[in-house]
Amino acid sequence: MSRAVVFDWGGVLMRTVDIRPRMAWERRLDLPPGGLADAVFGSPVWDRAQRGMASLDEVWAEVADRLGVDPDDLPTLRRDFWAGDRLDEELVGLIRELRGAGIRVGLLSNHLPNLRQCLNSLGPLLDAVVISGEEGILKPDPAIYHRALERLGVAPEETVFVDDWKPNVEVARQLGMVSVHFRGIVHLRRVLVEAGLPVRLPDLQPLPGIRAVIFDWGKVLSPLNFLKRSAQWEARLGLPPGTLDQALWGPMWKLLEIGAIPQEAYDAHLMGALGLPDREALEQFYQEYYADDGLHPGVVAAVRNLRGRYRVALLTNAFPGHAESLRRRHGFDPRTEFDVYVNSAEVGMAKPDPAIYQLTLDRLGVRSEEAIFIDDQVRNTDAARMLGIHTIVCADVETALADLAALLGHPV
Repeated sequence: MSRAVVFDWGGVLMRTVDIRPRMAWERRLDLPPGGLADAVFGSPVWDRAQRGMASLDEVWAEVADRLGVDPDDLPTLRRDFWAGDRLDEELVGLIRELRGAGIRVGLLSNHLPNLRQCLNSLGPLLDAVVISGEEGILKPDPAIYHRALERLGVAPEETVFVDDWKPNVEVARQLGMVSVHFRGIVHLRRVLVEAGLPVRLPDLQPLPGIRAVIFDWGKVLSPLNFLKRSAQWEARLGLPPGTLDQALWGPMWKLLEIGAIPQEAYDAHLMGALGLPDREALEQFYQEYYADDGLHPGVVAAVRNLRGRYRVALLTNAFPGHAESLRRRHGFDPRTEFDVYVNSAEVGMAKPDPAIYQLTLDRLGVRSEEAIFIDDQVRNTDAARMLGIHTIVCADVETALADLAALLGHPV
């Protein structure tokens, strides 16, 4: 039986719920969506700082120099960068519940030593706090997991580990822990119950006044099976690990998905990044890479069953021509299957920008509290919840559909 739960900090307990302050700086600095966070967290000095080899002041000085930020503006940038972060009070409540049941609780975070000063009222609820900046090593190095286990006084098989980054979760699994890729508190409570921990299961009751259901595309309507084969394709193309996902879903994709660059510019980037000699080779890659990309029949059936009784929408971060591609490949036309189809590349903004949710609500003709939104990414459901939309984090399709039925009060 599990005797301890270890939580990550950033992306789990503390999350960037409101990205608007960062977006304002990205516009000001002519950065792509997410470019400011990439400039901070992707910088070599941030890596050194997480190992205790640089201070937060040094991080910001380097970022400001690289981005051309006036020193007088740096304090405002620093304030705004963290302004949208929120501590998940529901998770804090879960920690209190665990502690009340005699379960030990730890924090294991890749962060600077100053994290201890940020814990505030959460600190007394933690039996062990292990921070990379104090230890000089980072997850997913197994050594830092062992230090957390030692300080909690538990064995790996007695421990549940919760993190938002898959490589960290995978190493914990290899060490023998019950590993949870964080998908919100509802999913987490279910996993903890399965691990034998004495916590309450989610009690989902029908919501009054629901008039609309909003679906995400990737990992909801489509399983995106191709994402599982990145390592195989990297080996086939002779690319270093991680290169393919960065080429496909990095800064150029973020520009494509808001319509800031044409498909041709993205294609040219991809040919260069993957070492493909010509357009014909790129088309062959697309054809093979997306060969088994399909639709989830249960979700398609739910969409069709719900439509008429509710307003139904598809809200997707996608590429220009997404709808046409689906119609051609799968005979599924989102423009006719849904009452409202919102493609980020067509409207010039992408989740988790609150404006795209409001646009979807406006097109549906409903208020936020009258809608349920289903998405696989917590950052997207966080933004929707901030506006008052009811949300379901899709950890797996079957459970998400069951949760939707519970919230609607009838089968879907």
